[in-house]
Amino acid sequence: MDSSQTFIFSPPGAECVAASAADIEALVALLGDAALAHDLGDGRREPTALVEADALLQAAGFLKETRGYQFLRSVTAVDFMHRASPRFQVVYHFTAIPAGMMAGDARLVVQDPPRLICLKVGAAEDAPVVPSLSALYPTAGYHERETYDMFGIEFSGHADLRRILMPEDYEGFPLRKDHPLRYEEVAFSFNQESVYASKPFAQE
Repeated sequence: MDSSQTFIFSPPGAECVAASAADIEALVALLGDAALAHDLGDGRREPTALVEADALLQAAGFLKETRGYQFLRSVTAVDFMHRASPRFQVVYHFTAIPAGMMAGDARLVVQDPPRLICLKVGAAEDAPVVPSLSALYPTAGYHERETYDMFGIEFSGHADLRRILMPEDYEGFPLRKDHPLRYEEVAFSFNQESVYASKPFAQE
């Protein structure tokens, strides 16, 4: 089958990685010392750059306005407690979608493959704050709220940074590695009465 007729599946293929690597190299050249590390990827890993938090808005703006990364796929974080400093990394995944795919054709065109890039930004344990991308990518507003809710990382410039999954009065951040584990007993026929007695059911 001709390569232009094959469909795209994850992990990214060689054409995608090569095109994305060129974008990472351009980004690193632009940022200079603010690009702390980078990886050009391979057939199973998308190109990645670790950048200073102060350079995040510049990096994201360059990817969107100059290199065509119009889609922010996700924002999440990693807790490296006791393993690294800074303790947290905020992780962003961007995609540049070819015009053909935007028009509904999912087939790979070798000359214009989709491009995938990952950016990472460190966040200190004592003050985990990074800039918000919600002004550049409106969907970042929801992704950042979830990351705040789960990890306690704040996004400066976010217009409505509050919990999105957990109750407003919930204490702590569930995906931090020092968050206490909690267990809720499952009700079966033999213990249903005692389990239900300890649960606060809604009152009519």
